[in-house]
Amino acid sequence: MSPRFSHVFQFGQRWLTWLNRQPPDRVRTVVMETMVKIMACGTSLMGWSIWRCPDPQCNSEKRVKFTCKSRSCPHCGVKACLQWINNTLAWLPEFPWQHITFTMPCEYCPIIRANRWLLGEMNRLAADVILTICRDLNITPGVFTAIHTWGRDQKWHPHIHFSTTAGGVTKKNTWRDISFYRENIMTMWRYRITALLRKHYYTLTIPDELKAEGRSKAS
Repeated sequence: MSPRFSHVFQFGQRWLTWLNRQPPDRVRTVVMETMVKIMACGTSLMGWSIWRCPDPQCNSEKRVKFTCKSRSCPHCGVKACLQWINNTLAWLPEFPWQHITFTMPCEYCPIIRANRWLLGEMNRLAADVILTICRDLNITPGVFTAIHTWGRDQKWHPHIHFSTTAGGVTKKNTWRDISFYRENIMTMWRYRITALLRKHYYTLTIPDELKAEGRSKAS
């Protein structure tokens, strides 16, 4: 049997070692709940069902341990993910698609982490960039987004993975092909992110490291 994903965290008590190094209130409740589910997934802690042979002369039985059903668990979430992909491909139009990654200056990342409601706004602003371009061209595209809160090095790095049709439907119900250029899109996107932070500046939670940096530069 191949090792379970939870073994990565359990080996050498990696999870507990990391957890003990975190400042108070740094680890969100949802993260703790998810880790508990992943650790217990497929173990006797989740309970089990017993399957027995219907033959009265057979004593064979098998225990099937329950899974955690968490969408964040790689064992439980992969099935739901595959189902979502198949369902989505069934209704998406057969047109060329363009993938765009919306990133932002690294200086903004601590602010997003301290104000997680901004993640939802990031999705909205990314969609607004594409919809604005298409609105000026009098076409309607098809779009969907996905938020990633980490980078390849597994560090906090929120960004948006965005898929859009390479064109859209006109008011006459005809199709028009277009392409989106990264330089234009990134300028529009980062302007919107900066404007959003400015708008809510006085209500945002500013991380201590940014406050200390600001005082140092001021002095």
